[in-house]
Amino acid sequence: ARERALKQGIAQGLERGKDQGSLLKLVTIALKKAKKGMRAAEIADMLEEEEARIRTILKIKEEHPDYTEEQIAMKMIHDSGCPISRCSADSFNERICS
Repeated sequence: ARERALKQGIAQGLERGKDQGSLLKLVTIALKKAKKGMRAAEIADMLEEEEARIRTILKIKEEHPDYTEEQIAMKMIHDSGCPISRCSADSFNERICS
């Protein structure tokens, strides 16, 4: 039972890491596009993301210009209501955690 729990914990940790990495990449790309003068709707369309999610990224950066991409991603995770970060791209906007 202990070994099974350990394997499950490792699998969950890896999945969370992948989710965080995906969000970090999205934040990085969205900020680069915004820096080039693109608007949230254009960025969302280009990246096939929800416009609200891109707006959130840009709003956090506007409110906290000193934040790094990592800090923005972590704030999004924290503000989403997910206790540790287990929000996929689809569930993030719906604030549903698995």
